Amino acid sequence: MMDAPHHRSTSDRERRLQKTRRLAQAAQTAVSAAAENLIARKHEALGLSSELFLEFVDPAMFHGEEPLLDEDYFNTIFTEWVLFEFPAFEGRTPLQEYLAHPPAHAAKQDVALIRKVIETQFFSRFEIRYKDTDTGICALVDVCTDRRYDVFNEALCATERWRDGTIALRIARIEDTWLHVGHVQLYDRAAPIHTSVDGPGFFHPEDRIRKPQAEHAGFYLRLIRDIIGIDGRYRRTATFAPYGMDNR
Repeated sequence: MMDAPHHRSTSDRERRLQKTRRLAQAAQTAVSAAAENLIARKHEALGLSSELFLEFVDPAMFHGEEPLLDEDYFNTIFTEWVLFEFPAFEGRTPLQEYLAHPPAHAAKQDVALIRKVIETQFFSRFEIRYKDTDTGICALVDVCTDRRYDVFNEALCATERWRDGTIALRIARIEDTWLHVGHVQLYDRAAPIHTSVDGPGFFHPEDRIRKPQAEHAGFYLRLIRDIIGIDGRYRRTATFAPYGMDNR
């Protein structure tokens, strides 16, 4: 007896979902392996990177001001910048160093996935257009380029209050699927039209006087300064929920 078409399509969707979940988990495992390698070599990378990060961001919490992040989340924010963006090893980021000189115990799959992450990863803020909880796919539009990305991110899909605004995160394309590959997700409930020009992460007019080096700092570092820096434009409206910033 033949299966009904509905049963076949449901089964196909479930198989695709499980395949995408395995891919996303494998990517996170590879990034975590690179992070562990960074920790093992932290004496080579973390001194200068920590100094530059603190000097640029100047976290309000170190001045006794809100927002007061717990140590784990602050370290997550810092580590994401170092791992993906800071040229700690003779001009190479820790991810690039892991690819160039894999540890002896590195899994071949991890190294191959790190290569794909390096080639395609970027951090931005995205307008949340649509979330499909059945597939874990979110339709996100980059506020910087107006380009749409269909991103597999079940955590974003499952967080009901994260809707209509923007989400800032890092994505990469692996096997024709865009995945969330970082550990930082920062939600802003403000309508995208109000933050798409000169919103969090952009080089602001006042930065030309207060922090001119911000022009070359990169979107991620500027956004972190905007929300947790003592002079951050948006820090007074930022609160931090279990999955990251929730600008309510």
